[in-house]
Amino acid sequence: LIDAGAISKSENLTCHSITGYSGGGKKMIAQYEAQDREEIFGAPRQYGLTQTHKHLKEMVHITGLENPPVFCPIVSDFYSGMLVSVPVFASQLKNGYTFEKTVELFREKYNCDNIRYNEDMAKDGFLNSNGLAKSDVMEITVTGNQERMVLSALYNNLGKGASGAAVQCLDLVLGGKD
Repeated sequence: LIDAGAISKSENLTCHSITGYSGGGKKMIAQYEAQDREEIFGAPRQYGLTQTHKHLKEMVHITGLENPPVFCPIVSDFYSGMLVSVPVFASQLKNGYTFEKTVELFREKYNCDNIRYNEDMAKDGFLNSNGLAKSDVMEITVTGNQERMVLSALYNNLGKGASGAAVQCLDLVLGGKD
């Protein structure tokens, strides 16, 4: 949206994510999978409460935002998968962008084998955080209406790992589109 001129680089945004516990590494995996685990591991838990999460710099760099978003990451009681959502008010959109125009932009931009727009990502009115837990693809969708929308990405938080990412980068260097 920033590249298309639909949102200003100075816009203040919020980003929510819910992720499986495997992204927390060996210690967190052991905590969640312990036979006598504490009850707290049975409910979603928000972290990064100081707004200094290690991925904020990356989020600013990749998006071109001037200000880091308010980032609300949540870890939950499932092994892998991730759902990241950014809510946007229509009043934040510029240059004639509407809900429909935003959907069309995302449909055109995210049409590769590994990153694709999916208008039907919701199942029975729900976006399932572990819906792509066993996949290397990312699905993107825009939900909402003319006043408010949510931009969402669903993927495997463990996904391809470093070796798979290296192969994907090599594919890009060699002229692939993914």
